[in-house]
Amino acid sequence: MGSKKHSRRHVRGIPGRAPAARERRLIQYKERELRAAILHLRALERHGDVATVEERDQCFHEVRRLAITPKGLVSEEFRREAWPFLLGVDRLTQNGLSTTGNSSAETHRDAAQVEKDVERSLWHYDVLQRIKESDRRSKRRALTQIILGVLNANDELFYFQGYHDIVSVFLLTLGNSKNTMQAVQNVSETYQREPMRSGFEQVMETTRLLFPLLDAADELLFQHLHASGVEPFFALPWMITWFAHQLKRFEDVARLYDVFLVTHPLFSLYVSAGVVLEAREKILRCERDFGTMHGMLSSLPLSMDIEKVIARALVLFHQLPPEQLRKLSDLDAGSVSRCAYFQYPYEYQPWPCISKPMLKDVPPLPARLSRLVKQVSFFFIVPNHVLTVAWGSMVLYRGVEMETRPTTFWVPGRYFEKN
Repeated sequence: MGSKKHSRRHVRGIPGRAPAARERRLIQYKERELRAAILHLRALERHGDVATVEERDQCFHEVRRLAITPKGLVSEEFRREAWPFLLGVDRLTQNGLSTTGNSSAETHRDAAQVEKDVERSLWHYDVLQRIKESDRRSKRRALTQIILGVLNANDELFYFQGYHDIVSVFLLTLGNSKNTMQAVQNVSETYQREPMRSGFEQVMETTRLLFPLLDAADELLFQHLHASGVEPFFALPWMITWFAHQLKRFEDVARLYDVFLVTHPLFSLYVSAGVVLEAREKILRCERDFGTMHGMLSSLPLSMDIEKVIARALVLFHQLPPEQLRKLSDLDAGSVSRCAYFQYPYEYQPWPCISKPMLKDVPPLPARLSRLVKQVSFFFIVPNHVLTVAWGSMVLYRGVEMETRPTTFWVPGRYFEKN
């Protein structure tokens, strides 16, 4: 009998198998890099004060590179080593010490609210769906102890609803230890300092930076959002919880935390902008009605592509850094000087390279549509051209990203090409 012939389709294999294999190879390669970085990190910890600034800086630079590139720090195995380092925690003296024994719930002003929120917590992540109820209760007790331990250690920190989601991410990743307690305390006193003040005024003002950022990145999209009457506060829960309250897949949450721990405290704003920009077409199809638009925007994180959003946010961060973005807003200079968001880097981040660019050769922001429309000069027919509606104008604009290359516009009966 002759050999069985295989169809071209059979030879090619199952659709999706090749991308899955590439992803496995990527993860395996990254794990090797992470193991090397962790060995370097452990050596620095053993040497303690003897390690030079250059050695520590080199270690941070490598961990940051791994954190921002696809798949981040990959798994809990590596995050348990890297996150404490990034948060200035001395694992050799802290690790393994239980949080049990912190001040009781009755001693803190926010204890009742903490208890209520924790009682409803540790349900929505995929990794928690099948755990035993006894394990869930144990984790809730640990969560309460960590939260109240941090709050009792600093009277200037005020609990806010959603804070327990942040702490739960560290608990599930780092475990129940003094190591976790110190990591959460450092995050609370720096990155999360503004939400943990007695009022949310500064947080609300900072959230307003989202619209100038979107306007700079995509004028048409911003105009469409603005026309609906929606305010940027749909992104407030995203920013103050680092998306821990919105996402169901825990690996996605941890992936974002990898990036947030190595970047500027306003990077959550840029990620929020990335979420909106990646949903551009969906938003432009949405009617300009406040309720409809706000509801749709609020649900965007559930369907976002994490890696695409992070990549978009990184580019946008370099195109319009926080200090430049602040100048586009009406934020009071005095309040900015006191704002923890703009006091970065923090005391436990002594690495010189932390303020240096993370990317090279970043393209400039797109040209403003208002300027491009004014430059229309002569016309000719362009058959079957793909065009996108520019809101509020008779002109239709093709360039999705508003590139500065020659671009076709349309008015009834004629096509125009700018110089």
